[in-house]
This record gives sequence, C-alpha cells and structure tokens, in this order.
Amino acid sequence: MEKVKEPTPKQETGINVEDIKKLNLYEKLLLITNEVGVIEKNLNVQVNKNNSYKAVSERDVLDAVKPIEQKYRVYSYPYSREIIDYGTLQKETEFDGKISRTNTLYMRVQITYRFVNIDNPEEFIDVVSYGDGLDTGDKAPGKAMTYADKYALLKAYKLSTGDDPDKDPSPENGYSKTTTKKITKATARQVEVLSKVYVGDNLTKLLQANNIEKLEDLSVTKASELIKKLNERNEAKENE
Repeated sequence: MEKVKEPTPKQETGINVEDIKKLNLYEKLLLITNEVGVIEKNLNVQVNKNNSYKAVSERDVLDAVKPIEQKYRVYSYPYSREIIDYGTLQKETEFDGKISRTNTLYMRVQITYRFVNIDNPEEFIDVVSYGDGLDTGDKAPGKAMTYADKYALLKAYKLSTGDDPDKDPSPENGYSKTTTKKITKATARQVEVLSKVYVGDNLTKLLQANNIEKLEDLSVTKASELIKKLNERNEAKENE
C-alpha cells in the first residue's frame, strides 16, 4: 500500500480578530508566512512525449493563501501589468523526411502585486514579478500573467514548494527566435500630460509601482492607460 504523505505542519496562532486589527502590515505578512507552510507541486506539466515536470499550480497557491489572508485581514491583487517583450518563436520538426514549422507566440510581462492592510488601506507593499508565456494559440498572455501572479505570492510570503527549480536544467525545446516586438516608450506629449498630475509622493509611488526611474521610461501602452484613467476620473467629477 502506498504511504500517504503527511502534510507539512503549520504554525497556527491563537490571536483574536481585535488583536489582528492592531498589527501593522509587516507583522501580518510574517504571521501569514509562518502559517501557510510548504505548498506541494501537484501539477504535472507535459513538455513533450518524453519530458514532463512537476509544478505548483495557481489554484494550489491561491487555495493556500486566500484563507490565511482573510484571517489576518490582508488583501492582495495585481496592481499593474505591463508587457515588456513579445514575439514569435519557430520550431522545426522532421518526420518521414519532411520538415514542418510551427510558430509559437511568446510574451513576457512585468506585474506589480500589491499587498494591502485592510485595517489601514494606506499601508501597502508592492512586489514586482515577471512571467513568460508560450502558446501556439491565444493563451500566451494568460500563461504569462498566471506565472507572474503566482510567483509574486510565493516570493512575497517566502513559500517553499519542496525543492529548488534551479537544480535541474529545462529540457531543450527546439525553438528559435524569429521576430521580436520592442516596447515603445511613452511619447513626449504623454509625458507632458502625466507630469502635470504626478508630482511629489504621487510621482514617487507611480515610479516605484512600475519599477522605473522617470516618467519617460513608461511604455506608450502604460502611459495611455494612465491618461485614460485620468480622463475618466475628470469626467466623473464633471458629472457629479
């Protein structure tokens, strides 16, 4: 009979809700880190017919984290996402003397994951994470975002998955890079508009959230998104 693996012990606390409300965000995150424990790799990823590997699924991470965040009154969410690289990879396969080529979209995203103290919403911590996605269809963006979100939670709470992903090399996949799309920087006009609104602490928070040093480093897509939100906010005020 196969031996059932015992779950990793968790350090649970007997702290009550009123005491939890008095904690600062760092204290809450520490308690969450200590209580979640190890997350097992239950997802089997098939690379090809000869290669596969075990991974932690997004569901495993969320199922472990969500109830503990609720207990310690912390809310986490992807505050911002930005595509930093994308293009097409090509793979050649040979069968019966014939060569076929498959194009695969790849995408790399940068996300800022925010952890907020529910009892003091002005207190928050931002964690920057990255994710890559590969897919022959339209799932590359979703895969990249899922990977980045998942690892933001794993790293923020220092969660172990039971082993070190760097101990084994990734299997060769036979891809070659055919095209790359470079991310266009914000236009001078966009920077001018944003610089009139984002000053002082607001500017500092914006730069930190996007992991950049100056407004000129924003992508044109991100700048457009910010300006759109500003316009919507102004329209809402005018309609009040």
